[in-house]
Amino acid sequence: MTKWILPLALLVSAASYADCMSQPMEGSESHDNAKVFDSHERNYREPALTETGHLSVKGMQITGFDKNGLIKIQSAFNLMESVSNSLEFKDRVINFKNDKGQRAFASNNGLTNEQIYAIYMSGKETLQQNTPGEMNFFLKQYNRWWSKVIGYTSADVNLINVNYKFFKNYRPSDVAGNLTHEWTHKIGFDHASAAEHDSAPYAIGYIMDELAEAVAAGKLELHY
Repeated sequence: MTKWILPLALLVSAASYADCMSQPMEGSESHDNAKVFDSHERNYREPALTETGHLSVKGMQITGFDKNGLIKIQSAFNLMESVSNSLEFKDRVINFKNDKGQRAFASNNGLTNEQIYAIYMSGKETLQQNTPGEMNFFLKQYNRWWSKVIGYTSADVNLINVNYKFFKNYRPSDVAGNLTHEWTHKIGFDHASAAEHDSAPYAIGYIMDELAEAVAAGKLELHY
């Protein structure tokens, strides 16, 4: 396999093992699982009241992808950086509504939506506390045509594994959503099972996918 190191110019927990995003995240599924409070609802939180930072997306080590795959990864990174720093993303994360109708993520480690958003925007991965403001990605592609797992990672390594079975047909917005899910594990959040779609990794991944898809289709202009 060829090892790729992507410079900045190109980018412009389970205790041991996490099978993440076990079903494809496409179409209405992502929308249905990214419910938020509207501004007229009593539990709505004004995003301006929550401080924010700025995130850069960096590919640190990308292995096993061909040229077209690297182009798709780069496009996904660009979408992730644009969406993560937008007011629309901030609003949807802070005002996320779980399956019980509460403004909270499942498996939230006792943290509020605002606190989870702040941790996300800090860019401090559990294993890389010295890179604030950065989403750092170590990616390796593999191929399991019989598997339903889109990708997986482990709590004790930086590496995120990406299944070619799904990746080959994914749009950059789908890749952005999946990688956001996996990276949310890297900042300390998990899900009780693959069915806990209102957990931070799943829900924030859905939010990313939905916004990235709208941006890529020219249906949404992000605000900062």
